[in-house]
Amino acid sequence: MTVINNDAEYPAIYARTRDGFGVRLRIGGKGQAFFQVDTPCVRESEVADSTSKATAPLYEGMEFIPRPNIHSDFWSADGSGSAAASRS
Repeated sequence: MTVINNDAEYPAIYARTRDGFGVRLRIGGKGQAFFQVDTPCVRESEVADSTSKATAPLYEGMEFIPRPNIHSDFWSADGSGSAAASRS
């Protein structure tokens, strides 16, 4: 553990491993939890292109899975707190 914040309203805990991995958990306003993980620097290397296409449905004219701010019947929750209706 590197830091423990025992604040009654906004507690937080921070941890780091010897090899540079880090984790932090903070509680914000109205109980919102923020979880963050950090990794140490890595050596840059070549990454092969994918050998298969995305299996999620794409919007007409779009090449990639939609960004988080675009509603998708496949990816987006239905607003009731549960996952979207049947995905089959």
